[in-house]
Amino acid sequence: MMSTVDSGDLLPEPRPVTGGRPPSLAEVVTVHDGQRVRHELILAPGATAADLTTAMILVPPTASLVSHHGDVDVALVFREVPRDAELVPRGDPLPRQSGGGR
Repeated sequence: MMSTVDSGDLLPEPRPVTGGRPPSLAEVVTVHDGQRVRHELILAPGATAADLTTAMILVPPTASLVSHHGDVDVALVFREVPRDAELVPRGDPLPRQSGGGR
């Protein structure tokens, strides 16, 4: 017969699995607020150009930079252009893109 005695010793914390990719020092947090979508790109000290470009892939190319802030970490905030046609007043023509052949 086996008996267990509680000695009060704590078990060691499990260690993370080694190997694989290190965590990125750049991440994108996306916030949906009704028709508005914001993407906040957060860069931690030591982030490389590779970290930045990998994270930027998650931000739509039409999103524009609307603010930035940070002390230690830098955050760039981008906002998407709303895609809802109801946001364009009825009767007003859609803006033309320049550089066309007309």
